[in-house]
Amino acid sequence: MNTTIYYFSGAGNSLMVAKDLSEQLKDSKIVQISKKNMSVINDTQSDKIGFVFPVYNFGIPVMVKNFIENLKMSKDTYVFDIATCGGMVGSSHNQIEKILNKKGIKLAASFTVFMPGCDQLLFETASEEEQNKLFKDEKEQIYTIASAIKDNQHIKNKANPIMSSVYNLLYAATFKPKAMGKNFWTDEKCIGCGICSKVCPANNIVIQAGKPKWAQQCESCLACMQWCPQKSIQYKKSTVKRGRYHHPDIEVNELIQND
Repeated sequence: MNTTIYYFSGAGNSLMVAKDLSEQLKDSKIVQISKKNMSVINDTQSDKIGFVFPVYNFGIPVMVKNFIENLKMSKDTYVFDIATCGGMVGSSHNQIEKILNKKGIKLAASFTVFMPGCDQLLFETASEEEQNKLFKDEKEQIYTIASAIKDNQHIKNKANPIMSSVYNLLYAATFKPKAMGKNFWTDEKCIGCGICSKVCPANNIVIQAGKPKWAQQCESCLACMQWCPQKSIQYKKSTVKRGRYHHPDIEVNELIQND
């Protein structure tokens, strides 16, 4: 039984989950959801398909939504999703389920894995002690998740329908990632290395005159900010005094967008 795990990741949390899960499952592979891979629109060969993604504003990343909507799958495929988040999972599982239902496909199982929060637009980074506890919990949880997937278990989404509706309203009202590009800037530490452009899954950053310039196709993943080796990328004034975070066991090269 072959499994394809599609993942979207900015700080590396979802990539780590996808890698750990792939190690547990036999005959599996992981594929990044990014602009370069949006041409992947047919996967009728995989017996099992999984989507691993971070939660943004109580819902799913826009690119994940578009990818799943465009992906052709067999009706009998075992489909699962794993949401990574630092707090509330919101309506993310519900949103995935609705997309699949419109395609005549059932979401067999949904899982949530709590990882260190990586939204420095709103919060400070978690302490090293907190991070290590979450990393340990993730390893244990992936073992359980892998066992459920191997056994073709069907695990219903237990989200409260009323709260899901509230989260969907908040998501629709507050999540406007494409317009975020105009609010990024670099301080004096920027050396024009171009790492921010290379890790951007949306290909939204170009280097002009030795400095990054953001277009209007942002996905709100903050990969540019988290992976900047100089920690020179800021968003408005909210990130100036806050730390940065990316998963310590993920290398930047694993997220670089190759042509």
